[in-house]
Amino acid sequence: MLKDTPHEVRVRYCNIDYDREIAIVAELPEEGRRKILGVSRLSLEADGKHGEMAFIIGDRWQGLGLGTKMVDYVLDIAKEMGVENVYAIMLPDNYRALSLTKKMGFKLEYLTDCTVKGMLNLAEEAATPKCPEPMKLIVPESEKQETPATEKSKSASQPEAEIAPS
Repeated sequence: MLKDTPHEVRVRYCNIDYDREIAIVAELPEEGRRKILGVSRLSLEADGKHGEMAFIIGDRWQGLGLGTKMVDYVLDIAKEMGVENVYAIMLPDNYRALSLTKKMGFKLEYLTDCTVKGMLNLAEEAATPKCPEPMKLIVPESEKQETPATEKSKSASQPEAEIAPS
């Protein structure tokens, strides 16, 4: 594959301009070597406010949350860099990529060249405060303790015994 890639493209991928491009690589040691599981990239346009995101996850590692984690990480970095808009170009049959970007808040547009463009407005997202999901605390029955509040709620929920006239 690299033999067919023009020299200029190979140089670009080997010499990263960290002010305009980032790449996150997930790898795993296997048999003394490092195996790449996935890659997520962000390439900024000259204005530094807009950029293209691309990601790929190995088939064996899809559906496990790795893609979500990697895309989320790249988007966090983009926000820290002051990027306002990110887009991703995908094929319409790449259902997992479409689902992931949609889940992350991208708006999808089906283009005439048989691709799908996902767009995410990070400036709008940053301006909209998000309320955290309320946490539910699950306490095992064995660790529950009686408090005046729980005693009161128990007695309120239990019907009072009736006294029959004698």
